[in-house]
Order: sequence, then C-alpha cells, then structure tokens
Amino acid sequence: MQSQKSFRREYKKEAFSMHTRKILLFTVLLLMAPVLATASTARLDGLGVIPTFVDDYANIFAYPVSVTRFPGVVIGELGSMSTDGLWGRGFGLTMGLGQDNAYGVFGMMLRENSWFPNVPDMAGERGTQFDLLWGMNFGKASLGVRLDRTSSELEFVDGPTWSPLFLYTWGGAEPDVNEFNTTGFGLSAEMQVREADRLEATFEYRTLSFQLCGIFTDPDAKLEDKGQPSYSVTGRGFFAMAENMTLVPMVQYLKADYSWEFKSAAATNPSADKTATGITAGIGCKVDVGSFFMFGLGFSQWTDKGDYSGITAGTESYEFKSTSLPFFFGCLETPVKDWLTVRFGARKNLINQDVVIEDFDGTKVEYKSKNGIIPMFDFVPPYGEPFCFSMGLGFKFGDLDLDATLNDSYPFTGMYWLSGVSETPFGRISATYHY
Repeated sequence: MQSQKSFRREYKKEAFSMHTRKILLFTVLLLMAPVLATASTARLDGLGVIPTFVDDYANIFAYPVSVTRFPGVVIGELGSMSTDGLWGRGFGLTMGLGQDNAYGVFGMMLRENSWFPNVPDMAGERGTQFDLLWGMNFGKASLGVRLDRTSSELEFVDGPTWSPLFLYTWGGAEPDVNEFNTTGFGLSAEMQVREADRLEATFEYRTLSFQLCGIFTDPDAKLEDKGQPSYSVTGRGFFAMAENMTLVPMVQYLKADYSWEFKSAAATNPSADKTATGITAGIGCKVDVGSFFMFGLGFSQWTDKGDYSGITAGTESYEFKSTSLPFFFGCLETPVKDWLTVRFGARKNLINQDVVIEDFDGTKVEYKSKNGIIPMFDFVPPYGEPFCFSMGLGFKFGDLDLDATLNDSYPFTGMYWLSGVSETPFGRISATYHY
C-alpha cells in the first residue's frame, strides 16, 4: 500500500510542477468556456478580440441557437502552428433540414483535438467522438442544442512497463489504465427584441471523469474524479443604436469541478476538492462603414482553488486569482480588393494576480503581481495577456473564403532567400464554403 510520505511526495509534485501552468489551462481550453472553445477560426484569430463579440459562424458551438442563421456552411480548419507542431485541424458543416429549414438546421464538427481536457495534463489530447448541433427558428424566438463527447482510454494488458503512447503519468510512473471522459450538453435560446435587436444565451452542463490505476502498491487502489458536475452560462446581445452602429454586451460565468479522491484499503485516503471559476463581462461597439471596426472594454476574473485532505504534511490549500480590470480591445476589418480583406486587432489588459499557498504546518506563501504574469507560475489565464495583437488576411473566390492569421515574425524576416531565416507565414488557415 502506498505510504503517506510517498503519496505526499507525488502529490506535491503534481500540485506545483503542473498545477498553475496546466490546471487553469484545462479550464481555458475550453472545457467550460464555450466562448473560447471553438471560436478559433482564422478570421476571429486575426481580429484579436474576444470571439463572442463577433457574429460569426465560428460561434455556433458557443451559441448553438445561432446555427439557424448559418444553414449552408462547410468549414475546414488547417490548424495552428505552435511549439508542439500543428494542432486543431477539423472539418464541419451545417445544413438546413427540409424545405426552407422546416425541420431546423443541423451542424457537426470533426476535430483532430478534443479541447475538452478534463484533467490538467490533458490539454489538447485527441479523443473527441462527436460534436453535434441542432437549431430551430420559431419566428421571433429560436432554440438550439449541442451535444459533444470526448473519451480517451489506454490500458496496458501485456507488454513493457513503458510505452511512448502514455497519456498521463503520476509521480513518474505509468498507470495500467488511463481513462479520461467528458460529455457536454448545451441548451441555447435566442429572442428577437426588436426587428434589428436580439438576445442570445447558452447554458452548458458538463460531466468530467478520469481514472488512474495500476501504479500504486495496492493493486486495487485507484485515483479518480469525485463526479461533481461543471457548468457555464453565457449571454450576449446585439442592439442597433444607429444605422451603422451596434452595441454588443456579453456576460459569462463558468464553474469547472475537477476534484479527485484516492481509493484503497487504507483507513484514510487522500482527496482534493478542486474548482475553477470565471466571470467575464464586457461591451463592444461595432461600426459598419463599408469596413467595420469595433472597440470596447470589459472585466474578467478567474479563480482556481484547491483543498487537500487525508494527508498531514505538504500543501493544504491554494488559491490562484487573476483579475483583468478592465481590459480594452479594438479591431478593424476592411476590404482592399473584391477578393482581399485585411483585418487586425488588439487587447490590452490591466491585470492583478494573486497566489496563496498554505501548508498543513501553518506555513503560508503569497505572491502578487500587477500588470504582469507571476514568473514562477508562467500561466496566462483567459483574457489575461498583458497585451495581445493579431493580424490576418481574407481571400474570396466566389463562394469560397480563405482566412489566414499572420505569423508575427514573418513580416520582419521575409522569405528565406531574403533573410536566411525560415518562418511560416501563417499561424492558422481556415476555409469556408457557402452554399
């Protein structure tokens, strides 16, 4: 049976080495923040604003009801370049059902990456089974639903104790069984307030589950989630203030629970109550003058908390809080030619971060940062970048749109024959066919 000292050593490694950098990342990548989860097309990336402020088909997964406004779209995502290579490729489509969409609009997405990680070290792992949507218009009101499922499992039956296919390690050891699952259900509604005004809201309920076993002295011991639900509520509105001006308010609240418990024959087993919560609110002003530009401000606060029990030494609790009060944003999208569009935008956040860690022996450590990221934790929460700038291009060929997000370094290095520096010109490319 695993000793308390051994477990404490493994637990402390988990709590510090990947805690701050990855636990919040699990929330960010959009498990519970549908505003971020799938709004990753190159157009929204190039605008550089929080995606929910823009009425784009890429937000149909955040607001399933909006699929009724995009009944004939085929989507292709080439991915995004990162230090880990190419990720996020996918294919999706929407289609009207029946004549004049009499039976609603159906949507689906096939992804390379799930982006629904349910433990800290699983951000970006593959495993999405399906992501389905359906929406129906009822005149001045519309209804939409979304269902997604992600499931990954790896079991070592016979073979070496180490495999390059491992999904997760605990204290440097590989479990015999690695299982990670999440299922999400979203209900979305839209109400037309006036002819040009509308309100949209989405409630998402999600279950997260994971299990690790086969790495402890007790062969029947296992570490698994507590089965607590996670959920989020998001809302936005579009209000015409003048012929070419629209106000877009938004609000979002989420709570993700990834508590775990260790089960064995021991009289006392360690456990942890872990939650991540976030609230974001803001307002944008969109101006259409042939081109369109948008500016606005908002508030965002993200908190990650953990309390441990069943052990007598090491960290007893922690709290990580990051507050952006306020954040500012602006973007521009303008056609240069009939076939070429240029877009760019930026966000500037005034950030306060606070980390408090308390041990069972009464030791307390606290870190604070203003307008910057605490270096030792090296974590950027959602909407928490001190400054973010993006630029992109759009190409139109009949019914086909190609959008690309520009690599920041490329304009300064050019092609290899000019500078000797090889840079990829685009960070992300998406294709959209309208039919």
